[in-house]
Amino acid sequence: MSGFSADWLALREPADARARSSALIAQAAARLAAQAAPLVCDLGSGTGAGMRAFAPAFPADTRWCLTDNDPDTLAIAARADARVETRLTDLAADPAPWPEDCVLVTATALFDLASPAWIDRLADRLAADRLPLLACLTYDGRLGLSPAHPGDAALCAAFNRHQRHDKGLGGDAAGPGAVDALCAALADRGYTVARADSPWRLAAGRDDALIAELLRGWAGAMANADLVPSATARDWLASRLARTDRLTVGHADIYAAPREG
Repeated sequence: MSGFSADWLALREPADARARSSALIAQAAARLAAQAAPLVCDLGSGTGAGMRAFAPAFPADTRWCLTDNDPDTLAIAARADARVETRLTDLAADPAPWPEDCVLVTATALFDLASPAWIDRLADRLAADRLPLLACLTYDGRLGLSPAHPGDAALCAAFNRHQRHDKGLGGDAAGPGAVDALCAALADRGYTVARADSPWRLAAGRDDALIAELLRGWAGAMANADLVPSATARDWLASRLARTDRLTVGHADIYAAPREG
């Protein structure tokens, strides 16, 4: 489930690429290297940005199954490579749409949209099939903006409350608590879990379009959810658009594999 436009996915892709943990990707790649033509299933694939990010580190003969609920973004992803299979999938109904011969599950920016119950369902299915998981860029609730503005703390707190609203994956989302929930669910099922910070570090002059899109989206979401007065959100947005030199959005990556024996 992407639920996001191809334009938004393209806008964020360079920031995603800079942020992902290369060390955790290398761990996943090392496990794949022992297998011939390994099949990787990417959940909520969008236009295939995760595949493009992981592919340089993964074996050259890796095959891909990309899953999403948006046929338009899947159509874009399908043009990439003859070894790409796409599956139109409702992850809310089926958190485990991978083929039987799948050997690794991947996802990007997905689990903060999911409820704790959905995360448990996914962990159950992963454990039943003894599949490792490489999950990148799960939002962890940390936001930093420079220079500081008097309204930052209130607006950021409201945004984190908004992130716990129902996003279509099993009820009220885990939001900023998703990384901890995912790590705990997998550890409880006998997985070894490695975790690394993967924040977006956005800078004026390089990331202006993404910064502006984020600020507008946050202000609109908070005002529409009545988490802050509309006038407060509007004034904060105007100040922030006038000057935001740096913007940090906290994420974490995990690589989790079932313990041997």
